[in-house]
Amino acid sequence: MIVKKMKQLIKYAIELDIDYLETFLGYEGDNVLKITTRNKETLEAMEEFLKNIDLEYKTDFDISAGTSGGHVIYIGVEDPSLIKLKKDH
Repeated sequence: MIVKKMKQLIKYAIELDIDYLETFLGYEGDNVLKITTRNKETLEAMEEFLKNIDLEYKTDFDISAGTSGGHVIYIGVEDPSLIKLKKDH
């Protein structure tokens, strides 16, 4: 179910002003989806989409992404039944 939602996000994000999209294995073996954009409105649109499909995510601002920096969204899945994201507290 969660992987299906991640695929929905990928299909949605491709139509937006994104700079980079990557999937990889995280440090605990979880699958991670990373999307980078320099556009604040794109970030807000993706956050709203994620809330609508009820997917947990983490955002960050990467100052190394060009001269103006970039907004990054991470979605992590350890297995299809569990989301495991490292959270800031």
